[in-house]
Amino acid sequence: MNDEEFNNAPADDRLHDLGTIAQRLNVSTKMVRRLIDRGELGYHQVGRLKRVSDSQYLEYLSGARHRRSAK
Repeated sequence: MNDEEFNNAPADDRLHDLGTIAQRLNVSTKMVRRLIDRGELGYHQVGRLKRVSDSQYLEYLSGARHRRSAK
């Protein structure tokens, strides 16, 4: 599923590991952790693991697009 298909799919809030989110954003897992640490990307704590829901991913994307267009 590419990002366009992902954006058009109903957000049923599936949880994804940080590696999956990194692939979708075309960044490293370390960068995803930095986004979480800076509060730019929301997450759920599942035991000791961090997971990002569909809605948190989409929220991050909409904010990232807004930040780019504001420059």
